[in-house]
Amino acid sequence: MNILVWPTTFGADLWSFTRYLSRQQNTTVKVVLENPHYFERQGVAKLFPIDAEIIRRRFHHHGLGLHDFDADVTIMDNRAPWSATAPKGFMLWHGFGWKGPNDEQEMRWLHRSLRRHWGDVNEPGNRFRWQCFGPWDFKHRSEISGVHADNCRILGAASHDDLRQPIDKELAQPYYPFDIVNRKTILLAPTWHYGEIFSHWGRDADLLERLVARIDNLGANVIIRLHDSFRFEKTYLKSLEHIAASHSNVLLKFKDKSPDNFLDMQVTDALISNFSSIANLFYATGRPSIHIYPVRDADEAFLWRQLSVTGIKTKEIESARFIWKLSPDENGGLLAHGFDELLEQVDRVLAEPDCCQEQSRAFLDTYMLGADGHSCERIFESVKALAESRMEQPVFSPDVTSERVAGG
Repeated sequence: MNILVWPTTFGADLWSFTRYLSRQQNTTVKVVLENPHYFERQGVAKLFPIDAEIIRRRFHHHGLGLHDFDADVTIMDNRAPWSATAPKGFMLWHGFGWKGPNDEQEMRWLHRSLRRHWGDVNEPGNRFRWQCFGPWDFKHRSEISGVHADNCRILGAASHDDLRQPIDKELAQPYYPFDIVNRKTILLAPTWHYGEIFSHWGRDADLLERLVARIDNLGANVIIRLHDSFRFEKTYLKSLEHIAASHSNVLLKFKDKSPDNFLDMQVTDALISNFSSIANLFYATGRPSIHIYPVRDADEAFLWRQLSVTGIKTKEIESARFIWKLSPDENGGLLAHGFDELLEQVDRVLAEPDCCQEQSRAFLDTYMLGADGHSCERIFESVKALAESRMEQPVFSPDVTSERVAGG
């Protein structure tokens, strides 16, 4: 079986599943990246090498695929190539998350691409499959996102299989500028859609400085991991760079230059996020997480930022409820409604490393098949069945529970 991996970002679930694929017999994997050198210099590429050829994406790859590689399936995590680069397509979506509505209108451009390549995904067929994280996601994709239920498969999150297993931090130490072995580390990984992280509480320049100082006083490090750098204004980038340069315990990263997030999650003792989907993955570590309530009030208008084909667009949304597919109250950790509460929770997660295990386990059991360690096996069976035009064994129905999956 020949698999072409077509990432928007080569990290998280797509990286974990590609790594799994590369270890399977009679399976050849090639990965086409826009900037492979950014990935190849990541610590994860050296510590956990993948037996797959990584190729720089060129313009002609969109139309012709790889001329010397007869792919059976193209696996994507977000955007599709401009034409069918394989007879079959498989969507390994880039995150579960809370952001919505993920309806057909929001996803209309993706639907058009998929329709051109593999037929209308809102009709049953044998040329395309969409991976779902659990029964709730299956229901949302099949009823809201416009993907026919026959094209959806309940498979879990691939990276959970790897994140369940902690790594030796000493192996990762060469890839961090501060001591990650003897000092604790907090990962601040927000979504970019709300603009500044703390805009509803004040200025990031002031509040980030206070947060970093608090963490430093507690003897811990901070990894600030943000989305692509081009999504932010230059003045904001400069303020972040100033904070990072002023504190020896701070490492600033952007996804377009540092695509891997697996190693950051593995060396991190606690996560802070304003409901980025990285939190859903981090839950599998069992370590604590703090969720920043992302708006002042759910029923108050605010500015929402989105990436379109013409660039970054900002529009006023009357209520945050419009852009949530899942309520922020549904989470696997602590929830901060104010900055002082956030600081108190930082103290707690560093002092009580097990304080969120019950919440994270409940979230995973409800929404993500319990992070049972078998997601890659399920995804591989689904991809293989798609390539061979047959039905998987077993087929996971929408009412499956994590206990039933774990038990076979």
